[in-house]
Amino acid sequence: MDPTLDELVGAVDLFGGLSREELIGGFQDIGARMGDGVDIKGLNFRIDEAIEKYYLVELVDQGLLVAGPSALPELPEGGEDLPHLILVGEREINREEVEKSVVERIGKEVEIAIFEKDRNQIESLLNVCYDLEIWAGVDVDGIRKKLERIIDNRGNIEE
Repeated sequence: MDPTLDELVGAVDLFGGLSREELIGGFQDIGARMGDGVDIKGLNFRIDEAIEKYYLVELVDQGLLVAGPSALPELPEGGEDLPHLILVGEREINREEVEKSVVERIGKEVEIAIFEKDRNQIESLLNVCYDLEIWAGVDVDGIRKKLERIIDNRGNIEE
């Protein structure tokens, strides 16, 4: 079983948030029910990728993963059984805390991308800004405009 990033988010979204261990355990259980093994190392890498690409947001202080701005959550095959396999109730997540965390992270990553003149990362962060504005209604207009100004019409990073 090799879930997509959106399927990881779909599983997390069922509960409001899950720990990494709960998420992995849920996919192990689904895989076992379907007669399909789960590569735990590969799944950990996929979770890291989901965090890196803003599909999942990690709330370190709570030890939880929650849906992020880039995700379009969908249940994996067999996902309807997750509430019976992961024995936790729906969790209340402070959306303002999540949004603030994402904005702070984007701000830091923007500065690094600009310093490193990393065009791909700048474009990726610009897309996340658009997603974030729709996802949470958060005003990242300043960050977005800064990124747009950095990349000129030819796609080059301005000096």
